[in-house]
Amino acid sequence: MITLSNLNRSEALRYMGAKALNPDKMTSDIMDEAESELLKVCRPAYTFTEIPKDSPALGGNDIKEVVAESEKVLLIAATLGIYVEKLLRKTQITDMAKAVVVDAMASVAIEQFMDKIEDELKERYKGLYFTNRFSPGYGDYPLEKQREVVKILNTEKKLGLSLSDSLLLNPTKSVTAVIGLNKNEVKGKINCTSKCMKCGNKNCPYRREN
Repeated sequence: MITLSNLNRSEALRYMGAKALNPDKMTSDIMDEAESELLKVCRPAYTFTEIPKDSPALGGNDIKEVVAESEKVLLIAATLGIYVEKLLRKTQITDMAKAVVVDAMASVAIEQFMDKIEDELKERYKGLYFTNRFSPGYGDYPLEKQREVVKILNTEKKLGLSLSDSLLLNPTKSVTAVIGLNKNEVKGKINCTSKCMKCGNKNCPYRREN
């Protein structure tokens, strides 16, 4: 069972749009409180499956490049759970300043969870090299492919993870991703940074300015 602790404060501050990565005492105290409450209610869970390169869950040229040399392709969905969603909604009503911090730290938490999932899968698929994770909405990988992703993974039944009509995952602190598994070491990995200006993920905190 994967657990989370010690959320990355620097990454959370980036999500918050902070210019400096050394918060004042007030911000640090709020982050302490937010992290404690978040980790108490967090129920991380994931599911995955192997898919063919011509799977209907894939689309666009970028994802073809990602998995071009892959022996296997993994489709993954992960979520922090409904109680994190409830915490976010509660703090948005009672304390907007704190809600911004909780939201940022929850974003960090789901990414750290994905990292831990990847570590677990690397033990399962020893001898193969992993590409970067690539998600619907990155580059030219259509966000509409989320419909196929949640269908193939049966996320609603397995994780309580659904998809809205506007293609948003619910609970919101959830992620789907594709990873290619190669026989040879992966060089020049394709990721959202290298495709930044063409990316459809308009809410990314690392998105470069035009």
